[in-house]
Amino acid sequence: MEPVSVIQTGPETFDLLLGDGRRRALRLAHHTRRGLGLSGVPPLQVATEAVRILLERGAPLDGDTPLDLGPALGRDPVGFEELRVRLA
Repeated sequence: MEPVSVIQTGPETFDLLLGDGRRRALRLAHHTRRGLGLSGVPPLQVATEAVRILLERGAPLDGDTPLDLGPALGRDPVGFEELRVRLA
């Protein structure tokens, strides 16, 4: 698995560095973190771990449009629970 490089660009926005100068914009809404009981966890830490989970599950992370991490992780029925357990 490739190393994950996530940079926070705003309160709910991030850039995922994909290598070769490629980037993908990410979004992680505060209500997603709050709903998971992760309000006290830094947003960058939550976003980075969410990307790791998606990579482990083989989710494609390339793309031109921003990726909303909540819906992307929620496609897997245990994705949110996995994130919660890892960051508890």
